[in-house]
Amino acid sequence: MSATDATTNTARLRMQALATTWTCVSLVLAGLAWALGLQTSWWQRALLALPALVFAILDARGVDALIDARVALTRCLADLGWVQIPLAVAGGAWLIGLTAPVSTRTTLAVLIGLIAALFRYAPSTPASTGGAR
Repeated sequence: MSATDATTNTARLRMQALATTWTCVSLVLAGLAWALGLQTSWWQRALLALPALVFAILDARGVDALIDARVALTRCLADLGWVQIPLAVAGGAWLIGLTAPVSTRTTLAVLIGLIAALFRYAPSTPASTGGAR
């Protein structure tokens, strides 16, 4: 691999990390808005997407504060673990205007918690039957 290829690959990976971090953070924050039952019109939700776009552009240009913020946000996303996935899905639903009554949101949260507990406590490998190997 030549130095040019390595530089191109590094730049591509950096841009991919930058775009996915800001997108995931935006979706998770929108998921929190969905969970709280916040309702806005379409143009207000569109305006809420602008800061993430501006932050991503400034981050790509090398603004140190935003690079540090992206690193911290990446750690926060990692700390959320599996919870970031349903929050991001709910955030996408909220951004396109899908809202639900509080009973639906509560039921969904309970179901996600129960399924997560099931996967957490389920054995990850098949039990041995005691037969020959």
